[in-house]
Amino acid sequence: MRAKGSALAALALAGAIALSACTSPEPEWTPNPVETSSSALREQLLKVDGLSDPSQSRGYPDYTLEFAIDDPDRAEEATLEALDLFYASGVPEAITQDVADTYDAPARFQLSIIEAGSKGGGPHLDLPMPLDADKQALADAVATWSRMGQIEGVELQTSSFDAGAFEMTYAVDFEGLLAGVRPTSVTPQLHQILADSGYDPAASTIRGIITAPEAVNTVGGKEKYVQGTRFARIFLTLKPAAGPNYGSVLYFIPDDTIVDIYVLPQLAPDGTLLPLDLTAETARTAGQTIQTDNLNDAWKLRDIIVFTQDGMQTFPAGA
Repeated sequence: MRAKGSALAALALAGAIALSACTSPEPEWTPNPVETSSSALREQLLKVDGLSDPSQSRGYPDYTLEFAIDDPDRAEEATLEALDLFYASGVPEAITQDVADTYDAPARFQLSIIEAGSKGGGPHLDLPMPLDADKQALADAVATWSRMGQIEGVELQTSSFDAGAFEMTYAVDFEGLLAGVRPTSVTPQLHQILADSGYDPAASTIRGIITAPEAVNTVGGKEKYVQGTRFARIFLTLKPAAGPNYGSVLYFIPDDTIVDIYVLPQLAPDGTLLPLDLTAETARTAGQTIQTDNLNDAWKLRDIIVFTQDGMQTFPAGA
């Protein structure tokens, strides 16, 4: 009986231990300081006037703060306010500690000014944002970038700013070309903005390009599907006719059955549009080939239009 009692006592003790293990309180949940501070920072940034689309991204050991400037007139003030919020948010300290716990390299911080609505996928301005950053210098650079982006017919491409200088590319788009905007007139304007903002224009690297979509398939401002055409092969006919300075072509459909072709040349190092070899005769010959080989019988190629440094030259394709 004594052995049986001892066995029962042992079972009771084991059960008590098991029950105690099952009912022990779980460790108290500790909030992640990076997530907590980042979330609070975003809520604060959403309230900054003139700023939109704030976001934060990480790619160890890098951290990027992104936002768009809605009001160029408030670019400096909005950026300063955003930077003040960032440095007071606890995010830099949390990121620094998190990276130190995982990597040998120190954390790197970057500010990226994006286009509104692009979610960071379009052109942007990247600026280093170290812990000891000169906030006023960063705000001045963002304001300067915003002013440069206001030039009509020009699209700023992804660029960077560091050590008081910009490295940037801009594009004169199709609408700008039609309006007579040329890179040779844009670069001096950018240099003047830099000088007016207190920068040495010679310290910055600025490159101009011209860009246009391959096809502007619109009728009355609405996109139109073009059936029975082989636009992708038209350049095979135009390129040899245009000569070594050929750049690209695009197509515009002013109505239901008419097609116009615009030919873009390459640029000289100074941004000048280089001349093409197209003449009335070579354009007519190329047009006849394109009409026969690349367009459905229901379509009519009307004009081949060449962008030049001084404007545009139109060659009737069927003349």
